[in-house]
Amino acid sequence: MRKYRKINRKCTRLTAAVLCGAFIAVGIVGCGRKTEAVITPDGEEITEAVKEYETLGQSSAKKFSYDDLTVGAVHYKMTESQVKVLLGEPSVVYDSQEKDKTQTDVSERIYSYNDLTLVFSKIGDEYILTAAASVRDEDLFSRGLRVGNTLDDILKAYYRDSDCMNKNYYSQDKSVLFGKFLYGSYTIDSLDTVKPKGKVEYGLINLNGNTSLEAAESYIVEMTYFEPPYKNGTATVDDDFAQIAFDVDQNRKITAIRWYYYPQQD
Repeated sequence: MRKYRKINRKCTRLTAAVLCGAFIAVGIVGCGRKTEAVITPDGEEITEAVKEYETLGQSSAKKFSYDDLTVGAVHYKMTESQVKVLLGEPSVVYDSQEKDKTQTDVSERIYSYNDLTLVFSKIGDEYILTAAASVRDEDLFSRGLRVGNTLDDILKAYYRDSDCMNKNYYSQDKSVLFGKFLYGSYTIDSLDTVKPKGKVEYGLINLNGNTSLEAAESYIVEMTYFEPPYKNGTATVDDDFAQIAFDVDQNRKITAIRWYYYPQQD
């Protein structure tokens, strides 16, 4: 099984240099509260207040896909030489090598253009672009989004269900509220159970450990995409897939953007 980046941390100027993982999101204007039963780990059912949000208008935007793995004129799967033609020489370059769970060597080369970080993974005999992260507002990502835009800009640019703010995402035992489903109904952690043969598409408002949107000082909007064919017939983390994440602060402003492409593992 491959090693992939967990989306559970904010990206900062320091962590952008090593391309941290993260995913969380945010709120929209709410209208009231409803009660919802939650099962505690010891089996006790409790009832707690859960904020109820207004239904949003229908979205005509497209869901996240491989086409969104861009920053400026740079896009995923570019080679080092192709990137240098567009951006010039990076200010810093360093290599990273580690082993995944099967003890296979994983080689990466990191380019730093100040607050823009690019990661190249070695595929065969060459390095190709598989990740990008930025904490500066001059870097334009897919659909016109950049640091400094807002949660509302994300929800306009990407598809989300009209009732997404009321589609709560809980832990398996229903005791912890993880966030909201913008679209989709299961995550990458459920692939072995669901065994999907078609596309896997979901978007999340991830509370990143906070108890509610209102209590969160920051959160992450994340989206994930798989598409067939899959090497064993159903989607697993060893197949090609892509993710994008937007860090959002308590003022609904985007503070960092990053995306990842994971090539199929043999």
